[in-house]
Amino acid sequence: MVLIKLFTSPTCPACPKAKEVLRKIVEEDRDVMVLEFSVNTDEGLREALKYDVRAVPTIVINDRYVVVGIPNYKKLKEIILKLRA
Repeated sequence: MVLIKLFTSPTCPACPKAKEVLRKIVEEDRDVMVLEFSVNTDEGLREALKYDVRAVPTIVINDRYVVVGIPNYKKLKEIILKLRA
């Protein structure tokens, strides 16, 4: 199982694209489990501080691997597959 958390902000212009990339990966690969898809940093400040999120979008995978910014689809999918194995 892969736990993915996407940290966003309502004022972030790049966050919708990051959500789109992650959503596409999840829809194509049913073995990826997303328990918490999006954490709005305005509402989930405590959760964001837990992972030391300083910029959005930020993706945390399995509580350790961090991707900041709009992820590259191919690279993000490779990371998820490696962490799932």
